[in-house]
Amino acid sequence: MRRHMLAALTMLLVACGGDTVSGPAQITGTYTLRTVNGSSLPATFYQDEIERDDFFAGNVSLASDNSWTGSLSVNAVALSGGTLFNGALPVSGTYSLNTGSITLSDAAHGLVMTGSISGGSLTLTADLAAR
Repeated sequence: MRRHMLAALTMLLVACGGDTVSGPAQITGTYTLRTVNGSSLPATFYQDEIERDDFFAGNVSLASDNSWTGSLSVNAVALSGGTLFNGALPVSGTYSLNTGSITLSDAAHGLVMTGSISGGSLTLTADLAAR
């Protein structure tokens, strides 16, 4: 279960839309999770023969001091019946920019996410194979 929760933390930022971005120099603000792998919320991000994990909300806030915080609302259900986890998972760390590319790091969870920020949208991905 812990491994799946770390995967959930990483998937938080697969596709977010921002509310205060006005160009590449102005990226601070809060981004709300809109889609996961092209699917609207709630969206299943993990399923095996034992459990199914769905995102039902999420957000990321980028601050001017290159720090970020976020939260992902996850519903993990045992396929045999019953909820394993239902709630918000907090994430946070620092970010860096390089010509339209962004990297978010969460040292506490050992996560690094990379992507782009443009036109009021933040798009991030992560390699979960290492998890």
